Amino acid sequence: MIKTAFNAVMLWGIASVYGIQVMYDILREVFKVGFGKVFQWKVLPRPLCLDDPKLGTHGYLRLEDVRIHYVASGPEDKPLMLFIHGFPEFWYSWRNQIREFQKDYRVVAIDQRGYGDSDKPAGIDAYTIKKLLSDTKQIITALGYKSCTLVSHDWGGIVAWSFSRHHADMVDKLIVMNCPPAKIIQRLIQTDNNQFKSSWYMFFFQLPYLPELYLQHKNYEFIDVIFAGSTERKHAFSGMMENPLTQEKADAYKYMLSQPGAVTPTINYYRAGLRSPNQSLTFDMNCTMPVLLIWGNKDIALSSNVPELVEKENNPNITVRQIPDSGHFVQMDTPDIVNKIMRDWLDGQKNFAPNLTMDSG
Repeated sequence: MIKTAFNAVMLWGIASVYGIQVMYDILREVFKVGFGKVFQWKVLPRPLCLDDPKLGTHGYLRLEDVRIHYVASGPEDKPLMLFIHGFPEFWYSWRNQIREFQKDYRVVAIDQRGYGDSDKPAGIDAYTIKKLLSDTKQIITALGYKSCTLVSHDWGGIVAWSFSRHHADMVDKLIVMNCPPAKIIQRLIQTDNNQFKSSWYMFFFQLPYLPELYLQHKNYEFIDVIFAGSTERKHAFSGMMENPLTQEKADAYKYMLSQPGAVTPTINYYRAGLRSPNQSLTFDMNCTMPVLLIWGNKDIALSSNVPELVEKENNPNITVRQIPDSGHFVQMDTPDIVNKIMRDWLDGQKNFAPNLTMDSG
């Protein structure tokens, strides 16, 4: 109990330090451009790109305690390929992979609970890993399948790593992009000072109200920065160095965040993750199904040492592919390379060596 209380005090202490820094940054912007321009945000119109029929049909699944929005395409008699996005995204992040694989799979990209057009239950406890694993299991079943090829990124990767360990019978193949296994990220945060500093936002998000203000201020400018590849500390989520989003595509993310009650749930993932350490995030990496880890090496929020650390686990089922010129949002940053890596791996080419670095030149 004493240790738990000490950890809680440490967590809030670190969060408060970063909170003060963010407040200082926001106040500087107020003096620079004016109060009205900094503290403005509004509900934005829906971009036309979200209703592109080539990306699939929109639908909803009623689960035990939430309604999940999804976009589906491809023949219904084909194997299921299920996409799970990360922060601060939604189904649309998979648009390039949807187009690539919709002829060969029943492709379904979901909005996780709290995101996009899915329900946004109130409270931090609604976003524990236990809830997210339950959602994934119910989604696969509700779509009429017993198993799937599970494709994930960022927070979706956290869900996928854990789901594949606890529900191995429901995952035929696992693909994870720029998300380390919990075992490795926990080790890095504890032992790697650079990773600890890069993880500042995880601590900052523990504060009330201020993180929401940070994401909303200047009419969701945060979205422009996160996908544009800034290397400033306060934008440490970013990693995209090339191929930034068009304004229409950036507006799609702003539109989703601008909906009433949309910001807090995305932050509650981090609040639940750090405040509930015993929520089954700690597990070994003895995956029984084939696993592909795709890593953009210019991710400045996550250590470039992750691929090597995964390889050192010596699990013959895990294949690692690195893309030197890609950042955190690898599936959008270098989609052609990602799609080729996925297809080659899925096709099981005989000359596909276990661990390679892919040139994006």
